[in-house]
Amino acid sequence: MSEQLLPMAVRVQVAFGGLRARLSDEWAARHEDDGIDEAVTKMIWLAVGIGVALAATAFFLNTFNDAKDSVPDPVAP
Repeated sequence: MSEQLLPMAVRVQVAFGGLRARLSDEWAARHEDDGIDEAVTKMIWLAVGIGVALAATAFFLNTFNDAKDSVPDPVAP
């Protein structure tokens, strides 16, 4: 590497190294904040999932019963 590009390469390396260090520190700090708020969010999503499952079950049972009622009873020949 030439003497003219070496200082620029060092500055770029130091800048990106510092940026990487700051980003990794922020990432670690963000994961330290998880706790009760995350538990509440999980409970809300669990309640939404149960609601969707109940609605889907009701829909499928209703559709099955409608189809069952429209099928004629078999008659012996």
